[in-house]
Amino acid sequence: MQIWPWWPRPQGEPLVTVAGIDRWRGGWIVAELQGHEVCLWATDTIGEACSRLANHQAVGIDMPIALAKHGTRGAEAEVRAALGASARSVFTSPTRSAVVADTQGQATESNRAAGGPGISAQAFGLFASIRELRTALAGPSFTHWWETHPETSFALMNNGTPLASKRSALGIGQRLMHLQRHVPAIHDVLLESPPKVPVDDVLDAIAAAWSAQRIITGEAVIYGP
Repeated sequence: MQIWPWWPRPQGEPLVTVAGIDRWRGGWIVAELQGHEVCLWATDTIGEACSRLANHQAVGIDMPIALAKHGTRGAEAEVRAALGASARSVFTSPTRSAVVADTQGQATESNRAAGGPGISAQAFGLFASIRELRTALAGPSFTHWWETHPETSFALMNNGTPLASKRSALGIGQRLMHLQRHVPAIHDVLLESPPKVPVDDVLDAIAAAWSAQRIITGEAVIYGP
């Protein structure tokens, strides 16, 4: 899991083209970022994103990519500790055997057998997306894809202090304030958002893109092995 903070880009540093992706109820929202410019688009499948982002230098996505064979991922424990009261935003990833289960009950049984916890209905609802992503990223052509966690990225923008809930007006305002440091036209970007995509998912995608930009400059904060 890669999460990294943002600092202003030094004068004369070349622009990089990166992207961030977040899952929403209708598919995937993609934020392409070059310098301070953002382009948003939505897609039904992660396969389309793989094709369109093949030549980007880095892609950050808020979805588990590498899964543990046994137990839970150390990265998630470290991120929870860093987020404190906001640790509930960290999803507990299933084991490799559990993610292919057909039912929540089977997933729970398989995950516990592998040393993990039970699987909630909400968590099981993400399994299809995790499988879709892992299938799409199979092979050596996708080493520029990185797992990110927007809530941690936003906390790092705020000197390590987590922001208010993204479901609240305060939380949205805080996220806009921090993103505007890097994307001055953030309000115009929102006015061009794909219809029906919730604002918090759009902001998470932009945060994932912002994070992807940091991997290119080597300003990474790494959680877990």
